[in-house]
Amino acid sequence: MSAINTEVDSAVRSLFSVKDYFVAEEGAAEYKVVYEQRSGPNFLKLLEVLRKPDYSAQLYGDPENATLVVVKNPPPPPPELKLKLSAPAFLFLLTLLSVLVTGYVVAVIFPQVSPGGSSIEMGVGFVAALVAVFGVRYLAQRYGARRGGFSFLSYYLPNIPIFIALPTMYFLPTFGAVSFPGAPPANRNKLFDFYLIGALVMVVVALVISILGAGTSVILTQAQYAAISAGNQTATIQTNPSLLQAGVLSLSQSFGLMGQVPVGGTLIFSPIEIAAWLGLLLAFFNLMPAALFDGGRMARLALGDKWSRVTTIVTGLFLLATDIPDYLVVFLLVFLMAAFPVQGETRDTISGLSKSRRAVFMLAVVVGLLCVPVPQSFVTFPL
Repeated sequence: MSAINTEVDSAVRSLFSVKDYFVAEEGAAEYKVVYEQRSGPNFLKLLEVLRKPDYSAQLYGDPENATLVVVKNPPPPPPELKLKLSAPAFLFLLTLLSVLVTGYVVAVIFPQVSPGGSSIEMGVGFVAALVAVFGVRYLAQRYGARRGGFSFLSYYLPNIPIFIALPTMYFLPTFGAVSFPGAPPANRNKLFDFYLIGALVMVVVALVISILGAGTSVILTQAQYAAISAGNQTATIQTNPSLLQAGVLSLSQSFGLMGQVPVGGTLIFSPIEIAAWLGLLLAFFNLMPAALFDGGRMARLALGDKWSRVTTIVTGLFLLATDIPDYLVVFLLVFLMAAFPVQGETRDTISGLSKSRRAVFMLAVVVGLLCVPVPQSFVTFPL
């Protein structure tokens, strides 16, 4: 056993039925193994065993001709002394700047609707709420990546709100983020969980923010709304909620956290409620099964390459059918990103996605649809 130590070889043979063994190039040990029902879980156990002696493994081929490769991890590269701004960091800073600008604008407008409101409090609340959505998503994906045994990078997609002349949604500081594993995850289940957990925690955090923002929103009578709308001051703070947000607002009314909207009256979202609205919209962008978005990567794992391309097309058409002016930029972004290949390599290339996760994928798509703001051309919620 000159290629690997006896401990590692014993671990392999205790978890797999070895048909043949030989030393490959660069000292890697290659095993021809019998792929059984327990081989997938056993491969995860093997990765845990190999972590301490600093080895890694890969299982590839097919169930009839499975190959397990074990190799010593190379030493880490020496740390670089030069400070440089990476692409993910640069995009995040642009997104953060966009969030700050948007927070300033909505905070300036809101006191004109609610004279007793504080611009500073509303602006800080808006920025803090959106940063919480981003931060919790990152922490959740970091947890998922750690469980899958890999690192990752997130690329935020900044937008230029308020001042942009393109037909896109008002006060939309970002189109969300796409994440890329830095190394192959253990298997498809771990990779799926990584993408899923980030989007779901965004939904949960946005709904909590919506409860907090309900009490700071403003209810106007028909006469009050007509008086201030003459100055077009509500253009950037009036919008339709999604079905999920509408449900939370209705619950807030039931528990006395928010007053009842009178007949003919209007509910004006506070900046904090707008942040919840944006958080749910960004969760939809993450969950939609299109191209390089997280939902598209989950679609590839659950449905395969062919059907994931179909879901990308259907998603694009859905965006156009829902609201052409607002979603045109997102539609173009979806098809631009569809030109790039979706990477989804795992250390275990034989084991497929579990049936339970395929069902969860369909549920995640439904949750994503419930996060979409219902266009006012379809229906206006009489909250």
